[in-house]
Amino acid sequence: MYKRIGLLCLFFLTLGLFTACSSPARQLDNFAQQLSALEAYTFSAVGEITFESDTDTGALPLRYVMEGVRSSVTGQFIADIHYTDPAGRHLYDMSLFAEGGMTHVRFVPLFQRLMDIEYAEHGAASVSEAFGGSPYLAHPTLDVTTLLADLPALVSGLDAAVIRDGLVSDEGGYTLRISGEHLDDATFAGLTRPFGLFFEVGALAGDAVGPNTVLPPLLAGDRARYTLELTFSQDGLDFHSHLTLTVPGLLTLTADVRYSAVNAAPVAPPTYIVDMDAFLYTVAAYHADMEIARLIDDYELEFIVDLPELHMVNHDLSTNLLENFEMEIGGKPFEVSVMSNAVTTASEVAVYSVSSAMTVFYMPLDARALASDALISFILIDLDVEDLYAENFTRTDVHINAHNTAAVKALHFDDLLVGPALHIYVLQNIEGTDQALFLRVVVILDNMTTPGRQVLERLGFYIGLEFLDYLDWAAEAEADTEDE
Repeated sequence: MYKRIGLLCLFFLTLGLFTACSSPARQLDNFAQQLSALEAYTFSAVGEITFESDTDTGALPLRYVMEGVRSSVTGQFIADIHYTDPAGRHLYDMSLFAEGGMTHVRFVPLFQRLMDIEYAEHGAASVSEAFGGSPYLAHPTLDVTTLLADLPALVSGLDAAVIRDGLVSDEGGYTLRISGEHLDDATFAGLTRPFGLFFEVGALAGDAVGPNTVLPPLLAGDRARYTLELTFSQDGLDFHSHLTLTVPGLLTLTADVRYSAVNAAPVAPPTYIVDMDAFLYTVAAYHADMEIARLIDDYELEFIVDLPELHMVNHDLSTNLLENFEMEIGGKPFEVSVMSNAVTTASEVAVYSVSSAMTVFYMPLDARALASDALISFILIDLDVEDLYAENFTRTDVHINAHNTAAVKALHFDDLLVGPALHIYVLQNIEGTDQALFLRVVVILDNMTTPGRQVLERLGFYIGLEFLDYLDWAAEAEADTEDE
């Protein structure tokens, strides 16, 4: 890999351009070869981007401090990166552990910053709580071994004329000045890689991160106008390099890196690790919870703890108004109560019981720690008036039991297709399973009859709710609407 530099040095000597092996070219050759030959080394790096234009950097950190160790003996690459703004104010940290072709990333601090930005108006929930701590993500496609610019590869890829024209002695070392047209895409990627992690890892957070705003402009610009200055010095097995990439009109990027040879012992890998599937599932659930929280604030929903314990399944019926219907919840058979004089059908995910005045709908779903959270997601569908052919919405508070394992809410509105309608939402976590049962009763008020009231009363009786109170409430809401 480094024979080319040796040949270049010989070429220069032949031409008489350099008069001794202590020439800058020879020093650069030694620097690159000895650094490449290290089996294990610690490194520390400080990098910073200064934009000259009004580039929209979003939440992109513009400065980092990185420390770590890399060892070909143990096969491990370990790094801790501290990101700050240009004024030195801390933004977030990121830890990396790579071994055996797998990279593990401690991502929670980055995600918390992104969520704080995305949900600034309402306040972001704790990402750490969502993941039960601060785990590492097993990221099989993320190669963090390229976080540091590959200086030996950079030097070996240069033509003799580039080195001859750009290499000069500097105080305490040497400086190589290179025009951007002589640099390949891999070099630009290596220089921006510590900042690029913001996009590579942050993009997994969802909509919080946009496209990479650094590398594409670099690759698309007029590289003949770019310059890269590489200043290097060496003291035994301690190496120091300082890189300055200047892109006129766009940015200046600096990276100050120090390497020191070390006898590296193996380090124990992280113990709390999540795979990509579990990670993406938790991120999606987090976004769903935050969306619910945002809508709860927008609609000013109130929660009242006054609900008794409910009994939504396995009723011992003593009425001919209702009948039992078997459905599966959490892999176990349960019976739910449906209307006797109605058309009752079952799909793979729900049970429907339909009459001219009422629809009774049961559906199992994954339980949440708080029943009110699961219930609200259904209520908000109907509160989103832009998606409904309806008007004149009135709603009750959300009533929950003491442990928030059951929740109830009602909504009344003028359905422009069927007339005034009452929607009663009930949800209960089913004991002995990891699921909850959701019940939605839809009453077409203009079609309600005395027998229909009796059915509604009996259903509420077995569940443990006064459904007729909600029916009376809806009638009052309808009367108030007519008086306006």
